[in-house]
Amino acid sequence: MEPSVIAPQLASLPHLNLLNIGDPDGVPGPPSAGSGNGYGIGPGDGHGDGPGKGPGVGPGEDGGFGRDVFHIGGSISSPVLVTQILPEYSEEARKARFQGTVVLDTIVLEDGTVQIVKIARRIGFGLEERAIAAVLQWRFRPARRNGKPVPVALNIEVNFNLR
Repeated sequence: MEPSVIAPQLASLPHLNLLNIGDPDGVPGPPSAGSGNGYGIGPGDGHGDGPGKGPGVGPGEDGGFGRDVFHIGGSISSPVLVTQILPEYSEEARKARFQGTVVLDTIVLEDGTVQIVKIARRIGFGLEERAIAAVLQWRFRPARRNGKPVPVALNIEVNFNLR
């Protein structure tokens, strides 16, 4: 029988000897797998867990997790930057002669646009807002998995240097 979920191998966990608790008058038998089709758990199709399709967990497809955001490596290629807009310095940072790097957690979508998830490193002086405004205008040739464009998580560093 195929496994319900395909995931990296977990470390061997110790066996816990717990009390046998349950309804002594309950009906023995396998628990319901939910309303989905195939061997899955929940409302999904195939042998996944959740509303997804295929062996993934959550709403993803074909082995993905969650919204099917992948990470670079293995069969996932890196996105390639096509258009880069440089951010403008804020007046506060220029007056303070401040330099630094803003780090943004992003998702490069299948169409090559960028979605900002969160600011991973702040540096102040209004530079985070300037970095976000610039990165939202960037365009990528998207990452690919098996020849198809896929969304990937990507940390983007935006450097602010006085010249």
